Amino acid sequence: MPNNENFKKSDLIGSALIGFFSSALFLLIAYTTVTAISHAVKKPPMYYWAALLVFPLLTSLGMIVLNDLKGKLLQGKFAVLPQFYKFVLVGMLNTLLDLSVLNALIVMSGISQGWHFSVFKGVSFAAAVVHSYFWNKFWTFGKKENRGAAEFLQFLLVSVAGLAVNVGIASFFVNVIGAKGGISPQLWANAGALAAIVFSTVWNFVGYKVFVFKEK
Repeated sequence: MPNNENFKKSDLIGSALIGFFSSALFLLIAYTTVTAISHAVKKPPMYYWAALLVFPLLTSLGMIVLNDLKGKLLQGKFAVLPQFYKFVLVGMLNTLLDLSVLNALIVMSGISQGWHFSVFKGVSFAAAVVHSYFWNKFWTFGKKENRGAAEFLQFLLVSVAGLAVNVGIASFFVNVIGAKGGISPQLWANAGALAAIVFSTVWNFVGYKVFVFKEK
C-alpha cells in the first residue's frame, strides 16, 4: 500500500464501498431485467456473488495504484488523476442508483411509459443528484465546511448543465453528423452516447472542482 501523505484510509474504504454497492446494484438490475424478459424467477448463478467480492477489490486496487503513482510520478496537472478516479467511481454508482430507482418505481407501479415514466425518471435523477452531492463533497473533493443551500444549488446547476451537454453532444452525433461509413444507426447512436458521457463527465468534474467545491 502506498505510504505517502496524500493517501487516506477513507480513499480505500470509499472505493471498496462504491465497488460493492455498484456491483450489487448492477447485478440486481441485470437479474430483474432477465426475470422480466423470461417471465420466470430464476436462481442467480454463482458468479453473481463472486462479483460482490471481485469488483470492490478492483476498485480499491485502482485507488491504491493511482495514489502510489501520485507520490512517485503524477506531478503537476496529472496529480489530479486520483481525485478524477474517485469522481468517476461516484459517477458509476450514481448511474446505477438512477437506474435502480427508475426500475424499482416501474416494477412497483407496473407502468413503464407515458407521463408516469417522465415522473419516475425525474425522481430517479433527483435521487442520483443528491447522492452525488454528498459523495463528491465529502469524499471526492474532501470538503468539510457547510455552505448550506447555496452550495447545493451551485451543484445542481452544474449537474443540469452537464445533463444538457450530455444530451446536446449525443444529439449532435446522431442528428447532425449522422452514421458514417456504413455504420448502423443503432451502433452510431451508442457511439454518440459514449462520446456524450465523456464530455459531460469532464464538464461536471471541472465544474464541481472549480465552481462548487473550489479550494480556497
